[in-house]
Amino acid sequence: MTVLDIGCGKKKQEPGAIGLDRQPGSDADVRCELAHFPWPLRDNCADRIHLSHFLEHQVNILRAMAEVHRIAKPGAHVLIVTPHYSSHDSYTDPTHVAHLGLHSFDYFVRDSFEDFTYGAGGFRLLERRLSFGGNFLLDNLGRLIAGLSSDFYEKHFAWIFPARNIHCRLEVVKQ
Repeated sequence: MTVLDIGCGKKKQEPGAIGLDRQPGSDADVRCELAHFPWPLRDNCADRIHLSHFLEHQVNILRAMAEVHRIAKPGAHVLIVTPHYSSHDSYTDPTHVAHLGLHSFDYFVRDSFEDFTYGAGGFRLLERRLSFGGNFLLDNLGRLIAGLSSDFYEKHFAWIFPARNIHCRLEVVKQ
């Protein structure tokens, strides 16, 4: 089983994963610039791909996800963790160029939208959820509201009870 950790940084998400990163001092097995396409990987090579705190750094997220789709085997799982737009982590890091919400991942699932021509499909959404920090009262209130309705939470409570991260699991769909 081939497991890739794209943008692995100093700690891979899974032992035995092949790490890709551009930074010297990272735990990368392959050092490459991930903003340049195509990545130095063959088509259909990965059974599982980790994108932990990677997407928010990408200028062209749709192109990066198209590259993930290219290198993944049919049925591969893609595990994504990124700061929620309401998290202070989303705005604190000056290298973050994207601020994502739960429905940002709809763009990777649908082939087309009624009013847009993004064409970024190729994935099936298996799971998406929010995680919160450690404040017992405030984070548990946010967790409770988001558990009842993530849409209601994002529209009305995200700035009052900010989430920490979005966790998303996608499955690669290829014809």
